[in-house]
Amino acid sequence: MTRICIDVTNIVPGLGGAGGGISTYSKNLISGIDQLLDSTEEGVEMMVIGHPEFLKKMEIKNMTVAYQVVNNQSFFSRFYWLNISLPRFLKDHQIDVLHRVVPELPIFPNTKSMFTLHDFMFDFYLSNERLGKYLGFKEKIKFRVLRWFMQSGLKKENMVLVPSGSIANELKRRFPKKDLTIKVTKLATAFEGLDQENTSSLEEHSEIKIGYIAGFYPHKGHKRAIGLMKMLVNQQRGKSFKLFFRGSVVYPAYYEEIKELVVKEGLQDVVFFEEFDPSITIQEIYEKYDVTLLLSEYEGFGLPVLESQAFLKPVLCSDIPVFRENLNGSAFFIQEEIKESEVERVLNALYDTAFLQSLSQEGIKNSSQYRWENTCRQTLASYLNFA
Repeated sequence: MTRICIDVTNIVPGLGGAGGGISTYSKNLISGIDQLLDSTEEGVEMMVIGHPEFLKKMEIKNMTVAYQVVNNQSFFSRFYWLNISLPRFLKDHQIDVLHRVVPELPIFPNTKSMFTLHDFMFDFYLSNERLGKYLGFKEKIKFRVLRWFMQSGLKKENMVLVPSGSIANELKRRFPKKDLTIKVTKLATAFEGLDQENTSSLEEHSEIKIGYIAGFYPHKGHKRAIGLMKMLVNQQRGKSFKLFFRGSVVYPAYYEEIKELVVKEGLQDVVFFEEFDPSITIQEIYEKYDVTLLLSEYEGFGLPVLESQAFLKPVLCSDIPVFRENLNGSAFFIQEEIKESEVERVLNALYDTAFLQSLSQEGIKNSSQYRWENTCRQTLASYLNFA
């Protein structure tokens, strides 16, 4: 009998400990694997341990559920759970394989262990002065400690699950001397999207509404988007452009800079900030826009652009490795340095209705490849092979 445990104690609804993307990943992973266990041959027992407010919201039929409250805001509590209480729990329940959904493992594990490494965002911010200035002293300490947790788990005997080949390559590049077992499991969109017949013709509109769906993180490229809008507005060819920022205010100082930059550039009539609306559906959000734009500097996977494709929206995005990997030829890539020639290229794309409609069709074909069932199957297979 192989006993496997998924530890999601870092997810505490409303109190942090893990990002929203990790919460979404964990929820879909647990639900998906639980369904797969219906048809999995006997010989596997699975357990999931986490905060009751997180796990009780899911219908879990085939896993044993254990509730554990960890104060993730306290490094002492976090460290104590990771290195004292968790190993004791694993021993008591005779667990063969541990999977943690955040990149933190016990220093002295008593079972085979793996974690999911979603990205190198901590390193990206700490090594970039322009981004690092938004981090307070405590946040910098937190980033360094969590980075140490991750690095301490990179051992030959452990397995690392990653969402993309880009992150796998970055992991190998950052730690070339480590003999690591790496498995790319990909992520997925949770939406079937719109019926393809619902696609609208941009020829009917005198203006093009551009949706920018991203939390206000300094690496998400809002400033580049404003610069692009300034150049587009100055060279428009009969149609007007409007840009709509939609996302949570994660870094207030950065958010204020974005608002001030819009005023400074005189773009108040073309750049707008969408208010939070708890009643709006994801479909209603995407129906508001003709195309979506995301000029992020760094991503671990890039779910927002795949989500856009699932709702038949042409995607314009930054030319970064993970977008190239997951979008391939189904998106319009914008170079990092936006010169006049690049603006002309963007204008040509936005005014080419046939091209935009082809992006919509190619996009929904592309996004349909990414399903949580596939992610869960690959992850479950990793457990069994690792055991």
